[in-house]
Amino acid sequence: MKNSLVHAFAIGMAIVSWTYSSESSAAIVTSGCASANQFCTVDELVRGASMMVNDKLFENWSADDASTVAPVDLSLIRVIPLDDQALNPGVEFLSNGALVTHGLEQIDLDLTFRVSVVGGAARIVGSALELSAFEFSAGNVGGIVAVSSDALTANGLAVLGEQDVFAIHSLDALLFDSIAHLSQAAILVEANILVTGDDSVDTVALNSFTQRFAQRAVQVPEPPTLPILGLALIGLWRMNRRTLL
Repeated sequence: MKNSLVHAFAIGMAIVSWTYSSESSAAIVTSGCASANQFCTVDELVRGASMMVNDKLFENWSADDASTVAPVDLSLIRVIPLDDQALNPGVEFLSNGALVTHGLEQIDLDLTFRVSVVGGAARIVGSALELSAFEFSAGNVGGIVAVSSDALTANGLAVLGEQDVFAIHSLDALLFDSIAHLSQAAILVEANILVTGDDSVDTVALNSFTQRFAQRAVQVPEPPTLPILGLALIGLWRMNRRTLL
């Protein structure tokens, strides 16, 4: 009798363990990418590739390069699926040296893509943007690294929220920003990447940033005063750039 109970208990634990692992396991599927089910380059995605991370589909990518340097090599920038959080999957952008400026050069790259849930999964209710790796070389006078990401309704007609992360040499930094919005089955993401120096001796690089898309309520922290000042400085820089153009 005792052996039967132990045997039954072991089977029960195995079933629970299998069920839990099945529910928590993540699926990564890429289509049209050379590194199958591992990562895609931005170039591949712009050319029509797509990726599935858990129950979210990332597709319909486009890029608009307004840099003052040679066009950004999109084949170097890798988009890594992040499937480690079941209800908060996303992607990491690794630049591999493609987002570096020298002197007064400017990288100004817009990326647009669509994120949608599949299979009746919970809808998207927010996202988080993180500036995870950047560099200002020794001897820099100044420099800016910034990523802005807008979440729009799938038709692109209404803005659901805006996120900004940045680092300004010797001045300010806001490395994480998040938004919450009404639940959506699909959203359009418009991200802008800005990398620039302020002087001929400056070298500035954006190495990586991440963006996740939540399927449960997220809390949006209030930004401190100094990052607000940083956002104002970046806004002024953008206004001056548009005037010059």
